[in-house]
Amino acid sequence: MLAHQRHDEILRQVNQNGSVRVTDLVTQLDVSEMTVRRDIQVLATKGLLERVHGGAVRIAGASEEGNLATSAPSGEEKILAQAALETIRPGSSVFIGGGGCGPILAKLITESDFFSSLTVATNCLPVAKLLDRAQQEQRNQGRVPAQVIIFGGQPEGHENLGPLTLANAHNFYFHSVFIEAEGMDKETGLSCGNLDKAALKQVLIRNCEFATVMVPARSWGRTALNVVCPLKQLSRVISATEPPTEIAEALTQSQIMLDIRQLDSNR
Repeated sequence: MLAHQRHDEILRQVNQNGSVRVTDLVTQLDVSEMTVRRDIQVLATKGLLERVHGGAVRIAGASEEGNLATSAPSGEEKILAQAALETIRPGSSVFIGGGGCGPILAKLITESDFFSSLTVATNCLPVAKLLDRAQQEQRNQGRVPAQVIIFGGQPEGHENLGPLTLANAHNFYFHSVFIEAEGMDKETGLSCGNLDKAALKQVLIRNCEFATVMVPARSWGRTALNVVCPLKQLSRVISATEPPTEIAEALTQSQIMLDIRQLDSNR
């Protein structure tokens, strides 16, 4: 049995039963205990299950469909994700961050004609689940799979964060990085409420060719606790609502591409 087939079976059992024991998997998969423990570690690093003594369990709060957001995506999130998708160059390397837009963008990418040509990285656990599942489907269909990179770290909410995540980020240079804004203001620039998230975003923005920020309406004119970077360090800003005049002028002066997609009032 190939590694990806073992991973599928381990995930199936964890999602179906809530947990699985190493000793049972050794017998069922007909492999060594070391191999099973290594498989579980790989899946845990991807955020697809939680490693425990003697086996693995389903991540707390995750459904059988995986660690995906339970709420339906908003019309605004769909618009921002679709606009972001249109900027991706086939054959490029991209990083997808967390927030409501991240999983939607990941799903759109996996459904695109150029998914196989991409290298896609993330620290977001719902995004990792989507990418991993799509990659396995490509293999099952005999197609060359996209390259998927899951940043390790300490799970916090729906993201891996901390020193290991930062170390991963320092080792890559991406063509495009996609981040959702928690705060976007003329004076403070891009900001977010979590110190570890802010540190990760700072590294990602430095280590990419194009830093694209998706800005929900609620984030305009807001400053969260931790400053990420000034507006001039961004490449592109996507929103479904017009920014306040002073922010729009600051973006123009910094030669930041501003892409406003009108939200359909009938949604």
